[in-house]
Amino acid sequence: MLAWSSPQSPDRLGEFGEWYENTHIPQIRAAVTSIIAVSRYELVDPESTEPSHRYLAVYELDDDDIPAAAAALAQSAAAGRMEMTTAMNMTDHPPTAQWYRASTVVPRGSEVPRGSGKGRP
Repeated sequence: MLAWSSPQSPDRLGEFGEWYENTHIPQIRAAVTSIIAVSRYELVDPESTEPSHRYLAVYELDDDDIPAAAAALAQSAAAGRMEMTTAMNMTDHPPTAQWYRASTVVPRGSEVPRGSGKGRP
């Protein structure tokens, strides 16, 4: 799962980051037990020296049962087990989540095997 989010304002960045890492990620991992790793990234514009204040969280799953993972996340949210924060931007750049299935994983130092990608010749 890929999840984009932003702080409400630059002055709330610390509060947003603390909530995301210490509250939100643990709650997502508790809801979706197939998550094996979470990495966060900041969007960077190579043409700008200004921070973007837009973040991507990559939730890696250990199985391909995306419908079950999405259902578990929705059930947890519906049951009130997801604590939200006012430090997250819900208007200009609201959070978005997208589910993906890995098609090819290439370890460092390895070459992509020919014909390994789904939908590729």
